[in-house]
Amino acid sequence: MHVHEDGDDKVVGRRRFLVGGLVGAGVIAAAGAGLIGLGGNAQAVVLEEFDELYKGRRIKGWAVARGANPQSEVTVDGDALHIMSNGDGTYTTSVNHYESFDSLRSAARRAVETLGDLRPESPPTHHGH
Repeated sequence: MHVHEDGDDKVVGRRRFLVGGLVGAGVIAAAGAGLIGLGGNAQAVVLEEFDELYKGRRIKGWAVARGANPQSEVTVDGDALHIMSNGDGTYTTSVNHYESFDSLRSAARRAVETLGDLRPESPPTHHGH
């Protein structure tokens, strides 16, 4: 942002900076929502899907790729298991954060082994200070 010492130029410079930021944020939000490019029209491709009983626990999961936005979900006895997709195509869970798994199924099975009789804890929705 270029700001002159003159009061009017300072206001105009700030206004341009703020409007530019809002426009940029709008473009990013639209792209994320699939409104720009092929993301909105791309067909979803199922990468993995399972529903099984493992060591007495019901594990379900799916992963789909829709354009450049892969999505996945895993549950253990109906409770969400937080899954993170790594850049190399592997997965990590909140339960086994320092282990990588080649599939959602193997990540869910390992989480069941680690949890035992416990339930997965949902990630916090906000960080209060």
